[in-house]
Amino acid sequence: MPGSHESDQNSHATKAPTAPTTQGFTLDEILQAIDDDQFYLAGQAQINLETLEIVGFECLARWEHPERGEVAPFHFIPVLEDAQQCHHLTIHLFERMLSLVERLQQTSPGLHFSLNISAYDLCREGFADEMINIVGRHTIDQATIVLEVTETAGIFGDTSVANLRQLHEAGIQLAVDDFWTGFSTLETIRLNIFSEIKIDFSLTSRVINDKTSMAGINAILQLSSNLGLRCIVEGIETCMIKSILLEAGAIYGQGFLFSKGVKDTLLEQWIQDYNDNKSQKSCLNPSTLFQSAELKELEERPHPSWLWDFSAQKITWANTAGCRFWQAESLDELQSRDFSAMSYLAKTRLKSYQLRMQAGEDIITSEWDFFPGTGAQKVFCIQLPRLNPANGDMFMLVNAYENFNSRLPARKYIDSSDEFPAPFFIADEDGNLLRINKHAHIEIKIDHDRITDLISEEDFTAIKSSCASGHMIHTFAAFDRLQDCQYLYIRAVMLPDMSQNGGNVFHMMAIPVSETLTRNLPEPLNEVRFLTGNSRDVTTDTDT
Repeated sequence: MPGSHESDQNSHATKAPTAPTTQGFTLDEILQAIDDDQFYLAGQAQINLETLEIVGFECLARWEHPERGEVAPFHFIPVLEDAQQCHHLTIHLFERMLSLVERLQQTSPGLHFSLNISAYDLCREGFADEMINIVGRHTIDQATIVLEVTETAGIFGDTSVANLRQLHEAGIQLAVDDFWTGFSTLETIRLNIFSEIKIDFSLTSRVINDKTSMAGINAILQLSSNLGLRCIVEGIETCMIKSILLEAGAIYGQGFLFSKGVKDTLLEQWIQDYNDNKSQKSCLNPSTLFQSAELKELEERPHPSWLWDFSAQKITWANTAGCRFWQAESLDELQSRDFSAMSYLAKTRLKSYQLRMQAGEDIITSEWDFFPGTGAQKVFCIQLPRLNPANGDMFMLVNAYENFNSRLPARKYIDSSDEFPAPFFIADEDGNLLRINKHAHIEIKIDHDRITDLISEEDFTAIKSSCASGHMIHTFAAFDRLQDCQYLYIRAVMLPDMSQNGGNVFHMMAIPVSETLTRNLPEPLNEVRFLTGNSRDVTTDTDT
């Protein structure tokens, strides 16, 4: 269905070929409207979920009827498909999209623009030739053009496959729409002509309540990564879903959280406005315990959810599944339960989470072994910060998936080293802290995301320079966060960054020490010297 897809809950009926044509449009009316240029495109932004940068737009079909106003796609797409006349609308919208691309590439270069095409289009002899000729009439980079194909039995016919291969060879990118919900997912991928897959709203919308959907999304993201395919998640409507997808390894997404679709003639201004206000798009806003819609959604969750009060060290709210998980007959009983006997490890872990959330983390995922009764239960948890607006106390909203033993892959692709028994963190070449373990939070009170909040820029530059040889180095750096400790004893090594950012990262252990200790070190550490204010170099370990 050309351009009919949208990643929002109010428009998924547009994808169903059997959707009712309640306005009763005839084929002749629709074809005449195409000739009269009554159809236009609405661009829904596709976003880098971590940086919030715009990476492209999906172009959605709209009919601006002179008498009935805007007409949704499910009123005209089924009529065209039943008559096998979709190509008229596809060609019209493709021409319009390429004119849009030609205009926007002057001010917003590098964006991708995608359009849905129908299986009926692909079944037509010469369809690829016609599309390629249209591209040739425009001064654009064809690699920025994406044609989305929904998996149906029709795309495996000889003519369809030939058209797809011809489009691929011409440099036009192809995407599998509604991945995993169609006719034959693996057979589609085996054609080796697709560069992108899209996860459908039907999976995204259930990720909070259904661990099967979450596991499915996780598997698709892993598959796309293994095959080197770009993956775009559709239907992102809430910050919670965005956070879950980020932790699962998703990079790109679209949905009502970012854009409901903007008329093609207004896109240039919309892009400018979005970029000017991008800093205000952050989901990190835990200033209310619950919004009414969120509370209703959590109450209906079939899996446990509860609210942990860091100050009172107790659960202050839980849904029905949460009360059942904690084996409490009522919420009142659970609220009165004494958790003071929890292990030291659990207390330390919770303290670490509190400090990390206070430092700005908007989501923490982890596995716990809980003991709600006599036995242990392994639970995967998604934990989000919440603040009591009355007094500013920090709470933690826990959304749990019981008996879900497979943890989502870490977003940063590096182990967080929570088990390392000393302050440990990982920094990139620009000094951004990528990972911080619980001991670093607690013992050296890291509450910012830059290493230069701990040590000077000069010290960090010297560490990077010394690590460039490939050896582990150890040294001291001035430190003023603790009253009795004036220095950090640092051991650091440079490693390749295995994420998509490339470059190098620095794994660093940092132990706070007093000035007295630095003057009375046993061998061989008495050769370690300060990075700044001293003429001697740092020591390197050549046997690591």
